[in-house]
Amino acid sequence: MEFKAQARTIEDAFNLKRKYVIPRFQREYSWEIEELEELWDDLIESIKDEKAHLYATEYFIGSLVLVGDDDDARNIERQVVDGQQRLITFTIAFAVLSQLFKGENEDKLSDMVHGYIIGEDENGIPYAKIKSETPKPFFQQRIQEKNIDFKQIPKSLEEKRILSTYKFIEKRLEQKALMKVFADKFPKAKTTYLDALKLFRDQILNCKVIYVTVKSFDDAYTIFEVLNAKGKDLTPVDIVKNSLFSVLTQKEPIDIAYEKWASIRRKMSEGTVDDIVVFYRHFWLSKYGFATGRKLVREFNSKVDKDIDSYTAFLDQLIIAASDYASITSPNARQWTQPEDRGVFETLEALDIFGVTQVRTFLLALFDVKRNGKIKHSKYLEVLKFLQYFHFVFNAVCSERASGLERRYSSYARKLREAECKESAAKCIRELISVLQANLPSYDEYEARFEGINYTSKASKSKRLVQYILRKLEIHFANSIELQPDSFSIEHILPESTEHPLLGKVGNLLPLGEGLNGKLANKSFVKKVTGYKKSQYRTVADFLDEYGDLEVWDEKNIIRRTKQIAKILYYQNNALKE
Repeated sequence: MEFKAQARTIEDAFNLKRKYVIPRFQREYSWEIEELEELWDDLIESIKDEKAHLYATEYFIGSLVLVGDDDDARNIERQVVDGQQRLITFTIAFAVLSQLFKGENEDKLSDMVHGYIIGEDENGIPYAKIKSETPKPFFQQRIQEKNIDFKQIPKSLEEKRILSTYKFIEKRLEQKALMKVFADKFPKAKTTYLDALKLFRDQILNCKVIYVTVKSFDDAYTIFEVLNAKGKDLTPVDIVKNSLFSVLTQKEPIDIAYEKWASIRRKMSEGTVDDIVVFYRHFWLSKYGFATGRKLVREFNSKVDKDIDSYTAFLDQLIIAASDYASITSPNARQWTQPEDRGVFETLEALDIFGVTQVRTFLLALFDVKRNGKIKHSKYLEVLKFLQYFHFVFNAVCSERASGLERRYSSYARKLREAECKESAAKCIRELISVLQANLPSYDEYEARFEGINYTSKASKSKRLVQYILRKLEIHFANSIELQPDSFSIEHILPESTEHPLLGKVGNLLPLGEGLNGKLANKSFVKKVTGYKKSQYRTVADFLDEYGDLEVWDEKNIIRRTKQIAKILYYQNNALKE
């Protein structure tokens, strides 16, 4: 392997006529508070005091590995193999400093520090010293532009991290905060705010790296897999992405692999789980087999042939799965507008409320076989309904440990994908339901946990679960799925003002229109009963039939009704009998 290595400061690296290009296969910007805190502490610690004279010192931050021919003076581009996290972070820091110097009416200092962001080639034509396609155009407009567009809104997780880094540095360099740091660390030094900003700038510029250049991208690929300097370890998805891009090299007239990967990232940003590592693992478990951590890379290398056709097909599968995953993790009623699909949205929304993740592996397979016409719609809805019920009891109420559940879902997901006809798909689903039913908590365990559910305005953690319970209760009493109560307030029969220890129990709660709820507020039980008669909710009507003749609503009745509701929701599934 032929390479050149020499010690350089960050000032040297940014003063060279170089355009540092973040390659398409590189991971996205991933630094968060932990890495930023460490860098900040190290930079401040490196500023020294000698007889009340403050100065920046050298601070080694690792390697900067680049692909390019240093003997070719005409080509200023260098592909960044390792070090992009630090280069982007320092670029963000320069952007903050430029704005702060400008705010201090130090336009010359502002221009000078911005020169580390935008340089000029030998013809005086400006160029960005860091070129990155992934967060484009957010990074360029929100960070690199001299006149920053502060209205730019981050859309992807990477863009959110970039903005978070900008705000972290900006907050630390704000005058009051920075002067406190300098006063605490250097009490004898007479430092102005401008001096402190310049010292921080100088300390960044004095950071030292081992500046490594290689000519061969094959060598760079080897380095990429084995070398990772200070910062976050590479994730399995980083390495898989690198493998894909090392084979899918076509860039003209369009970089198809890059565009496909970008579309996957966009889909991830549409969901509530903007984590491609979590998605990728669930996808792999759903289609290829059970694997954890680093084994995902080994599994990928052993099960996906390293050729253009196989890698292209794999990327296409990821794109479809990413779209399904976004639907699963961020259910939207507008996506399921047809009456026959109402049950799909209801289940996805419920699983989101319950915070269940293991089932996503099976859902990815279920969506896939439905799309390919390998399952009847009735069977599709049946299994979704059961999964909703099972996880309500298992997770939402009983908080059972999901030991072995992920592996089981992975196994049945692959069985379902392998089904050759609707009959074999139905058999797979029957087996899964039977296995899950065998693991359902007993009614006594469930009832005890159900009685522990508590909701008040002061203890609102379980609000979404309580809303779900009241919604299911309303459907039960209406005896029809046509009625889908989407908006109601939660009425405490025994008012919250009583501060009774049982007032947050499910048996003390009713669904009620907001206006009516507000009018009844702290009224006596007898007066509330009169008001309840104006409600259109069937749950309220049932309550009146059962308890409307009482003069007092007390602890005994709250406990009794809580048990009644618990029993209704546990035995709602036809497969279960009292």
